[in-house]
Amino acid sequence: MEDIKGCPGNAESHALTGPSDSKQDAADQLRLLIECVTDHAILTLDLHGHVASWNPGAERIKGYRSEEIVGQHFSRFYPPEAVAANKPQRGLDVATREGRFEEDGWRVRKDGSRFWANVVITALLDETGQLRGFGKVTRDFTARYQAQERREMERLREALRIRDDFLSVASHELRTPLTPLHLKLTAMRRAIDQAPNGAVSSERVSRDLDVAVRQVRKLAELVDDLLDVSRITVGQMKLERAPTDLTPLLREVVARYLPQATQVGCSVRLDAPAPVRGDWDARRVEQVMTNLLSNALKYGAGKPVDVSLHAEAGMARLTVRDEGIGIAQDALPHVFDRFMRAVSGRNYGGLGLGLYIAHQVVTAHGGDIQVRSELDHGSTFSVRLPLAPI
Repeated sequence: MEDIKGCPGNAESHALTGPSDSKQDAADQLRLLIECVTDHAILTLDLHGHVASWNPGAERIKGYRSEEIVGQHFSRFYPPEAVAANKPQRGLDVATREGRFEEDGWRVRKDGSRFWANVVITALLDETGQLRGFGKVTRDFTARYQAQERREMERLREALRIRDDFLSVASHELRTPLTPLHLKLTAMRRAIDQAPNGAVSSERVSRDLDVAVRQVRKLAELVDDLLDVSRITVGQMKLERAPTDLTPLLREVVARYLPQATQVGCSVRLDAPAPVRGDWDARRVEQVMTNLLSNALKYGAGKPVDVSLHAEAGMARLTVRDEGIGIAQDALPHVFDRFMRAVSGRNYGGLGLGLYIAHQVVTAHGGDIQVRSELDHGSTFSVRLPLAPI
């Protein structure tokens, strides 16, 4: 409550000391309260919306002195477009029907300037339930509205920056597999054209096709990631749960990545000694395993990667640990954000979607995913999935 010390009418003759049971004292206290409040416009309206009383807060906020406004219709506080839309009368109608009306919107001061207001209109009923008028309280929320607009603008600018960065990265990432694919196909076309009778050795064709297939697979993975983000954004990622043993699934993922591990100088140590059975969407969980392992190989090149899977306390626990470059502490809270890349894209590439998708998949299963990391000391990602649907 606003401090009323020193406000008009708060003289010693009106001191609010000692208990009083008289209605007159209660009325005086209420009058003094209304007169002392200057950050709320408090006024009453008659049955037709004409101003019947006016407090100092109303004068400060709206600019009218009491003698200028009492008897005038309260619609003059509304912008012309609101008056044309009959908003003042609609407010009275709602208050009459429901007892109370509240909205935020633009209002007009005496000097014609606009301010953003929170307005509450309350129906005033007598002892018999008869409507006698309306009480109206207005607060000036312009500063709050402007602060919110600034925050929205900052969010919009940041969203546009992220979008532009993502489009730049996406175009680069999509072009990366296209370049060798185009070169290999062009070389095959040239070899066929130059070979006698169009005969090219099967060894060369096989080698070039392997390169082409790898690049097409990379393109497909990029497009799948983009489609997944689109589905997640519109809430269309659905889980197709079925009884699944995660142990052979993880072994298959690790085996698939062994050639890449060898290429980047990583040894992959797998600790998955027993079956881990539960109800999951196997394809989606495989996606999580793939994203975590591929990240570990990318950022932990040249060093060992440890992967473990165990069942404990009704949960499947998957851990992927590398000894690579690690993640800065200020980036850790954002590693699961969409389009977030905690390291330079120039050196490591990627769309910044893998961990975001992994987080969404794990959360959809009722699980959680966490990361511990330190710069130059690697990262550890831990996934927990309930063995049975929650």
